[in-house]
Amino acid sequence: MIFINEREVRENLSMEELSSDLEIAFRDCGKGDAIASSRDRIYTGSSFLNTMPAYWKRYGISGLKTYYAGKNGVKFVVIIFQDKNPEDFFVVEADRLGQMRTGALPGVVTKNTGIKGDFLLIGSGYQAETQMEAMVKILGLEKAWVYSRNPSHARNFAEKMSSTLNTDIEVVENLQNLERFSIITTMTSSKDPVIREKIKGDEFHLNLVGANLMNRSEASPEVMNSADLIIVEHLEQAMKESAEIMSVNDKNKIVELKAFMNGKESKGKRTIFKSMGIGLEDIVAARIVAKNMGYLR
Repeated sequence: MIFINEREVRENLSMEELSSDLEIAFRDCGKGDAIASSRDRIYTGSSFLNTMPAYWKRYGISGLKTYYAGKNGVKFVVIIFQDKNPEDFFVVEADRLGQMRTGALPGVVTKNTGIKGDFLLIGSGYQAETQMEAMVKILGLEKAWVYSRNPSHARNFAEKMSSTLNTDIEVVENLQNLERFSIITTMTSSKDPVIREKIKGDEFHLNLVGANLMNRSEASPEVMNSADLIIVEHLEQAMKESAEIMSVNDKNKIVELKAFMNGKESKGKRTIFKSMGIGLEDIVAARIVAKNMGYLR
């Protein structure tokens, strides 16, 4: 057994390599060469245990992300087994890894919609950092905008990320006139929708990333039902965990990412990606770290 810690993850996982491999993995998934199950949650009073299994044929790896959260804290790990030698397995600390893969995938999906234009990030916390990084690097943005309910948080975020990414990031003071932005990502802890009114305009792409429980929602039913196409990583999981997805009247407009990435669904002009996170993303990221450390080919 090989244990990989948070520092080693940070040193061996780049946004560029991760976004490329996630794109490959979801294309493989659409061909039946990668599999992921929906998240399973076990509640134990005031705490819960989550497991998220997956398999990727291309590299002969199986594994899962698992995490425990309770009153004494939270801990994330990814476990990877190799088909050729299951006794030689990896345990990877997955706080930074989760932050990276959560940021990378909306960037990959946005690129594949073909929609271009100004980008607004709603949210300025820890997870928002990689959302901005992914969009800047994957879409090649020279300028972006950020909004937070706390203006000082937004200003601090803009200053930090402008320096980190060498990109002009400006603060938006309110969420009026959202139609000026063609691409919007929400990464918030809000229980109530932060986007309430239908976005005007003929073309937009919205990434909803912050909520994965039925008692939280970042977009209103009006917003969800205004889309031509809604993309999810795993339909069963989205139907179990997403209030936004359950509010969609026409469920036929909801497609899985594996089909979208293989061109089996129309790209659409008004698209939404509801990201929930599945284990395939985690084993993809963990494999990159192990490879870059010389443990895998």
